Amino acid sequence: MSNRYGRGAPPSARWRLALLVVLVAIGAVAVGGCGSSSSSSSTQAASSSGTTATGTSTTEKSHLATAKFVAHAGLAFGAFHRWIYKPFKAGNFTGGNLKAHKAAAVKAALAGLFAYHEIKLATEAAKASPTLSKLLAPLSALESKLKSLATGIKSGNVDPTAITSANGDARSLSSLASSAGAAISEKLPSASQLLTGG
Repeated sequence: MSNRYGRGAPPSARWRLALLVVLVAIGAVAVGGCGSSSSSSSTQAASSSGTTATGTSTTEKSHLATAKFVAHAGLAFGAFHRWIYKPFKAGNFTGGNLKAHKAAAVKAALAGLFAYHEIKLATEAAKASPTLSKLLAPLSALESKLKSLATGIKSGNVDPTAITSANGDARSLSSLASSAGAAISEKLPSASQLLTGG
């Protein structure tokens, strides 16, 4: 039976259905908008976290550089003191002539080259740290002395003054590094490390 509004559902039912469709559409837009906002918020949070493209923060890079510096410098100092400075102080290199102490001379030559190589690596690590970059000048000076010392020992002669000077530079650098929060502990390299240069 028809009513005065015509066939089908009464106007109030049609109106309710239309209202329901509009409400659902508005709800869908609101939910979509929230998702977009949430996504952009998380993107902004990630970009402001201080991480690099590789996922490593500047602080982490500095800590890693410090660890590398300490490790390489520790090996350089250990090799220098064990196989160059201590034998020198014991009189094994008396007169600057190493021929009478061939075994000590060979170890000293290897230790000199090894220490030079490790200080070079320590220098590279220091360049990556704002704090340790202040040590570049003393590192460069010690690197140069170790290279000269290694060359002299390898040729069979050594200047006692060069050993004393390199030891003084190593002590000074150790003190500066400690003040910069990178205390160096001497470590003895293995025989294979000495033979391969690092």
